[in-house]
Amino acid sequence: MIRRSFSVVFIASLLMVGGISSSASAQLLPDTDLECDDSTEIDLSSGAGSSLVNCELTNPTSLPQKVELTYQAGDLDTAGPGSVTVGAGETESFQVVLASPTGQSAGTYEVNVSAVVTEWNGVPVSIFGFSDEEGIEVEVLPYTTCSSSRPSAIFAEAGEDLEFSVTYNCDSNEDSSMAISLHLLEKGSSQESMWPSGFNDMSVGGCNIQNPMGSANCDFLLTTPSNLQEKWEGCLIVVDEMTDPGWSCSSDFAFPLTVNEKETLVPSVGIDVNGTVLEDLGVTEENQVYFIGGGGVLVALLISLVVFLRRR
Repeated sequence: MIRRSFSVVFIASLLMVGGISSSASAQLLPDTDLECDDSTEIDLSSGAGSSLVNCELTNPTSLPQKVELTYQAGDLDTAGPGSVTVGAGETESFQVVLASPTGQSAGTYEVNVSAVVTEWNGVPVSIFGFSDEEGIEVEVLPYTTCSSSRPSAIFAEAGEDLEFSVTYNCDSNEDSSMAISLHLLEKGSSQESMWPSGFNDMSVGGCNIQNPMGSANCDFLLTTPSNLQEKWEGCLIVVDEMTDPGWSCSSDFAFPLTVNEKETLVPSVGIDVNGTVLEDLGVTEENQVYFIGGGGVLVALLISLVVFLRRR
């Protein structure tokens, strides 16, 4: 109470020295009213993020005043005017930029903006502490963005077991663990359906990634149908449980898979060079010429006999 009385007397004296009547000074002491947005959000999904906060300074007194502004934001970065001059009974608007570096943990942060009257009608008054402050709630939104380094394409024969690796990376500000899995998509399909018989994921141990900023090397083992009757074309997609890869073979997480049909073996019948019916009968290669020649003579005699009998 004594300090307040002293302030009134001191300010009145200053006003009198400055040519202002004591009746005018009695209207109001130096004062300021600060108002800011209550809350805002920062999205880091595309890199470093920022947000604008709107504030207003009101001078409820009958004399102009200069107001000094300070900011406390903890782990966040701030930018705003250092001071604002507000005319008697007027309101001035200003903006504060709140920014967060890439990788800032998701969560809610408190930012305080303080306003202190430093001059009233040109007279320094900061020592008397005429001030106001506002608290702003800032939510750094969670994000996770993943990518993969994978084979360009895989070609296989029916019944072949395929072993391959995919390096999976995530840029994230969340503390979480995600499972990474293998998906099979037929060419032209827009969704994963039941895998055709013979395709099986035989990978051992599974693959998980720990965020934030996680990386994992995933090894897979895939079986293919052994009795495939026609070529199968499609793609493999390796993706975590939270990411929508865009279910098509043109996805950034997909790579082509082609499995050729099973070859049909036709048995050889007749006379050939490497394996023949004559050899099966015990006729050697040296005697095959005589054997074949003798057979030709025999056929000719039989034809002649048939012709002779018909004439009779």
